[in-house]
Amino acid sequence: MPLFQSAELIAGLKEVEEHLQQALRSREALLEQVTSQLVLSGGKRIRPALTLLGASFGTRQDPAVTKIAAASELLHTATLVHDDIIDHSPLRRGQPTVQATYGNEIAVFTGDWLLTKAMLLLAEANAGQHMTELAKTMIHICEGEVSQFASRYQRVSIYNYLRRIHGKTAALFSLSIAAGAEQTQAPTRTIRALSRYGIFFGMAFQIYDDMLDYMADRSQLGKPVGVDIRSGIYTLPLLYALEDKEAAAGLEPLLSSTCSPQQALAILQLVSRTDGLKRSQQLVQRYVDKARQAIAPLPETAAKAELLALTERLFSC
Repeated sequence: MPLFQSAELIAGLKEVEEHLQQALRSREALLEQVTSQLVLSGGKRIRPALTLLGASFGTRQDPAVTKIAAASELLHTATLVHDDIIDHSPLRRGQPTVQATYGNEIAVFTGDWLLTKAMLLLAEANAGQHMTELAKTMIHICEGEVSQFASRYQRVSIYNYLRRIHGKTAALFSLSIAAGAEQTQAPTRTIRALSRYGIFFGMAFQIYDDMLDYMADRSQLGKPVGVDIRSGIYTLPLLYALEDKEAAAGLEPLLSSTCSPQQALAILQLVSRTDGLKRSQQLVQRYVDKARQAIAPLPETAAKAELLALTERLFSC
């Protein structure tokens, strides 16, 4: 089943693709080649879709919304490029990463260039009010990433894990949907409700994504299985599993900076025998329920129906 059903939304996303193609043009052929392969080769376009859906709740139409939506996708992609540098990731969506193909230097410039292009799109859309929110979101993302990096190979608390993903993932979902609503002058209460939906949706999204490392194979993940574990990034299923004393006795000797692919596979198997995945899935469902409750007071529109359906299509809880 397609992720998005609304004909209006699909048409809006086509405009977003046109803005992306235009934004990625560069006098530097290598930069255009790298970013075009990166941005136009796939991706669910969830963040731009949220911007367009948020705009549907406004009191006026604004053609600049599709540029703002494109900016959210470029910002997201910039963070992925920098993520891959930090994690030394060889693959992203089943394709070689920028840093694996061209080296860290080109990858750093590529991420910076994409972020700058996102800001340029907002300027072209006369969306100066969103610049502040974008800057705040980038602060949250950077703080979340630094927190994750600083706690590598450490058993962090559930609270710290949730705080981390709030910054590195949920903040951008919240910005994306709220920016669309603000641009079309939606009521303040509506913007707040949509922003809360974005936070809860983003929390569910990241936890579910972290679960996939324990449930999917390499072809489904688009990256090597167990890469987070070997990088010292301990996510919710593992953190829950470590609360089981018997499981922890088998897991803790394997958790180190020298973790081999075979040891990572053993960790995945040990976690799958605990209730770590079940509890993670339950938390995903709680955040999904909160997202749905956040927009419950909003009018019954096609956009609201799409937001509710999106939680069902993405998270198989």
